Amino acid sequence: MTDRELLRVENLKKYFTARTGGGKKLVKAVDDVSFSINRGETLGLVGESGSGKTTLGRTLLRLVEPDSGKIIYRGEDITHVNMRPYRSKMQISFQNPAGSLDPRMRVRDVIGEGLYAAGVRDKHEVDEAVAALLQKVGLQETDMYRYPGEFSGGQQQRIGIARALAVNPEFIVCDEPVSALDVSYQSQIINLLEDLQEQLGLTYLFISHDLSVVMHISDRVGVMYLGKLVEIGSREDIVLRPTHPYTKSLLSAIPLPDPKRSRARERVAIVGDLGGAVPETGCRFCPRCPNARPECAQFVPELKELSPGHLCACPVAAQTAEA
Repeated sequence: MTDRELLRVENLKKYFTARTGGGKKLVKAVDDVSFSINRGETLGLVGESGSGKTTLGRTLLRLVEPDSGKIIYRGEDITHVNMRPYRSKMQISFQNPAGSLDPRMRVRDVIGEGLYAAGVRDKHEVDEAVAALLQKVGLQETDMYRYPGEFSGGQQQRIGIARALAVNPEFIVCDEPVSALDVSYQSQIINLLEDLQEQLGLTYLFISHDLSVVMHISDRVGVMYLGKLVEIGSREDIVLRPTHPYTKSLLSAIPLPDPKRSRARERVAIVGDLGGAVPETGCRFCPRCPNARPECAQFVPELKELSPGHLCACPVAAQTAEA
């Protein structure tokens, strides 16, 4: 682990058993995923709904227990330890603020709950801290006496962010923080997260299915497909030198404001959807891949380095890129 790294994940796995009409099936939500996050950076994680992004984020925080692999935080293996000492340093901002904020609690208690859990007992101290947090996220001090249902979706997300900040974390999992918001609110929340990162030195894992949002806020980007990390690299690597066909298909689906550029760019069409059958062997993207070869159905591709920091799990695409 380098001095720059805050968090490292090694061969992380999380499987679930799901009931189907014909019985049960094993869902490999996170399957042998490895990556690292540097201090002060934002690692974006993108993929279609059902790709395992949220499960990965929650497993990192041990809100969901991993089946195998390692989670290393600040050089310490925290995969099986008591997480209480780490809760104040590792927090999460949930996707649906309306569902994650208790409607029966005033905002003061929603945010103050974390302070009480951290050992703060003086009510006046809690009130001052909550007021300061509300102002930090762009709300008013008097908002602490209102209930979550009295706020708009964007304001509720600000409250959720304030709750995550209450215990002075250094790492935050942002789980689809803008997916339920209007475009105008999305830009406000993104700008807020960027400002907070600069002020407080925060490190983010930013999860989203919207690649354009991820590209805006992230320093590096990882692309997930059916529990696998299929490509990871700097924002420039992913935007300018995408290699995996799934990454290319996600990029080609982003609307461009310039009609000429939109018509000129390469379109990568993929068939089917994530709800299709998952292959038992080989590459999981193989049934939908426009470049699939017979060997793709036989061997599970591993992440291979194309250039420093840019890795791709597709030998066919890697060979094409090198040619």
